[in-house]
Amino acid sequence: MIRNISIIALMCWLANPAVASDRLNILKYAGAGKSVDRTGAGDASQALSTAITAANEKMSRGEPACIYIPPGTYRIVTAPPPFVGPGCIVGDGTSQSTLSIDPRFRGDLFAWSEAWFPTAPGPIVIGITIRGSRKTAELQNALVFYDRNDEVFIDNVDIRNLHGRALYSGVTKKTSQAYMRESHMRSMRFFEDGAPGVPVVEFNSQGAGETDATNEVRLSQLDIFGSHGPSFIIRNNGSGAIRDMTIDALRIEGLQVGNVPADLLTIGDPVMKGNVNNIVFRSLELINPYEGYAALRLTAPPGVAAPYQITVDGMIGGGAPRGQGLRIDAGRMSTFRFSGIHTFDTNVVIGRAVSDIVLDGGGQEAQWTYKVDSVARRTILSPVFRAAIPIEGGVGN
Repeated sequence: MIRNISIIALMCWLANPAVASDRLNILKYAGAGKSVDRTGAGDASQALSTAITAANEKMSRGEPACIYIPPGTYRIVTAPPPFVGPGCIVGDGTSQSTLSIDPRFRGDLFAWSEAWFPTAPGPIVIGITIRGSRKTAELQNALVFYDRNDEVFIDNVDIRNLHGRALYSGVTKKTSQAYMRESHMRSMRFFEDGAPGVPVVEFNSQGAGETDATNEVRLSQLDIFGSHGPSFIIRNNGSGAIRDMTIDALRIEGLQVGNVPADLLTIGDPVMKGNVNNIVFRSLELINPYEGYAALRLTAPPGVAAPYQITVDGMIGGGAPRGQGLRIDAGRMSTFRFSGIHTFDTNVVIGRAVSDIVLDGGGQEAQWTYKVDSVARRTILSPVFRAAIPIEGGVGN
């Protein structure tokens, strides 16, 4: 729970006319004798950069600062400066306020660093569309949270055709540790984003020694469609434990035509050694996993503590589910309840570094296909598991 400001108070703050009158309208930052193009034809980069600079100056004096994107399409060619503090972006809705990223753009559209303050709301993004171009070779990121960020609030955001990350947190830039805490995100649609090896959404942490990690993140109503790389990853490159995340109504759908060498949803990492635990997925839908990959994978490096207390309630299927369903290469003390698993490849794959897993298909478990390591099989609990699931050795790590 956010420590110092409730969601109701936050929404009142955003709707307050006195606050709204102090917002920094991008149209007012074109420069002397100029105007900001709202059709997407002209370059609005300078206006956005100047507005963020003005917001940073206000925040350095302890004043609130919110960039307002009025209705229109604004083409951005060059990256603006990052926010210094809990900068805010507010539009008039995803059908009204659009930032169109030019193919020449490189870097981060909106970035925050060290936005954690005990008595004020954190970074805010509400009511905008960010539209990229799949034709570019440049890596372009939409919303990036460097270093430590608390009390992030995102609502009603579309990000489409972006050759890069739509949402990325837990990466260092100015400090030696990075994580996100006590944040709420909802009603987001990410269509045909990502790149080879570049996730559409990633929650991570970095830092060694006595450091915290990403925790208390609440996310709901996120749709990811047609990713061109990994769709959604929670992994940890730090010494603290990523924990206490709740994700409701996440829907990930792979492309029906073509194949992408990536899982839809991944918990853990085969190289990063940081721990991930106490993650809850409710009403999860994983549609059309890619051939040779999984809809949902749990993993960890050999000999490292595997993800644990992962709770999943959902389904796996689709019209072209060419990949595997649930794949646990490494994991323990976790529960998976699926109303159905329909994939062309094996439905459930469980490796040797797995223990104390509950599989519940509501009576459908006997109809699923399995590859289960003989050692791990002894610790798997399911209503029909011991009678219905064959033994296979040498699966996973």
